[in-house]
Amino acid sequence: MKYATPRVIIQISFFLLMFIIPLLNIYEIYFITGTYYALSLGGLGVADPVVILQAMFASGQLTIPLMTAALFPFLVALLLGRVWCGWLCPYLFVADRIDSIRRLVSRKIFSGQKESVKKTSSSFRTNFVRFSVLIGGTAIGGILGIPLLNYFSAPGILSTEAMIFVKERSFSIEITFLAILFGLQLTILPRFWCRLFCPTGAFLSVIRSPLTLRVEFVGKTSSTPCCKENSCSKVCPMGLKPYMESHDLLCVNCGRCVDACKFNRLKFGGLGSVSQPLFSKTTLREENMETRSG
Repeated sequence: MKYATPRVIIQISFFLLMFIIPLLNIYEIYFITGTYYALSLGGLGVADPVVILQAMFASGQLTIPLMTAALFPFLVALLLGRVWCGWLCPYLFVADRIDSIRRLVSRKIFSGQKESVKKTSSSFRTNFVRFSVLIGGTAIGGILGIPLLNYFSAPGILSTEAMIFVKERSFSIEITFLAILFGLQLTILPRFWCRLFCPTGAFLSVIRSPLTLRVEFVGKTSSTPCCKENSCSKVCPMGLKPYMESHDLLCVNCGRCVDACKFNRLKFGGLGSVSQPLFSKTTLREENMETRSG
């Protein structure tokens, strides 16, 4: 199964939903209200877990409404992993489009930059920075009594700006923050926000169990790619090497590496699925073919 088409359809749907919600509210349809910071669906509150975390630290207590608002995203992350990041997040949808522009407009100028980001930023250091932002921002916000990380949440800001645009035909000053992020990603720092700073992505990445949906490598794991093209690494938006880092906390379950693997050695596991044998007949046949072609 190829995941690219359904993923784009879902991404577009959630991107348009940012504009549809305030439009419905203008016509006094209030079944769904709010932004991607916090939504109300038929009276049921659903909030970004980082918003809940900050509210808990700022107030010093965990109330029933806060627990209820965090329950749905927690269960989704526990079952489907970082599906919000890879399939639903409006910022990653825009980031994907920016990457397409980079490739289309100037391949020569930016040809080596994406690969250089991968080489100079190990997943350990990247995760260290992400969790430092999450923990530090939450702690400082709790001390100051303000939701500090909300002022730097790209998906939340993007959703809020969409609401302001629909209702008031204008933007707030926070659109400048998004413009800076998009400009940096287009020029010198591809994918840096999602990989290094997003607090929501960092928080969601630790909500996992043996049943959580994840990318698995079917075969003999090694420190070198299983094909000369290294197809899976080239398409990974988080700069991972899926043939050896498929379980890394950076993985957003986007399925690009699964689609790109010509030997079908990457697949989605979890959710009670039974992993394929490490050396099935198909896998052994493919390995023999690769050895001969190499």
